[in-house]
Amino acid sequence: MKAGGVGAALVLTAVLAAGCSSGGGSAASSASPSASASASAAVCADVAALRSSVAEIGHLSANASALDKLKTDVARIRANLDTLRAEASSQWHTQIDALSSSLSALQKTLTNIGSQSSPVAAAKAVSTDLAAVTSDASSLLRAASTRCPSASASPTG
Repeated sequence: MKAGGVGAALVLTAVLAAGCSSGGGSAASSASPSASASASAAVCADVAALRSSVAEIGHLSANASALDKLKTDVARIRANLDTLRAEASSQWHTQIDALSSSLSALQKTLTNIGSQSSPVAAAKAVSTDLAAVTSDASSLLRAASTRCPSASASPTG
């Protein structure tokens, strides 16, 4: 079934609900000295970019372009995560892998949204995958906050 007007509205509702439920608080942080201040600054800039892109997921409007915006936002998160992975080396490896996996699942769901059995099934699939992305992003940002204190665990904007 192709997700049309009603289907898109259901998906949008699920997306907005899941995107707004990404909670979490700031973890206590204490910056540790690093061997290279510029490398540390680059990693922290990458963490900030990732946090900002994750926050964009929650800024969807109820309109026909919401699904396209979500696809764009997910691609931006993927790009920022890939940059962070390269800069951070093995640091936060577990959290980065978890977020990468949940992003892949969401991207696959969004790509195949028209093949869902119903608009309700499409909305449920997107909502479930989006919740996993926001949860994994919060875990990564919480871990990163010990090195980059301005990176709170809550990806809100």
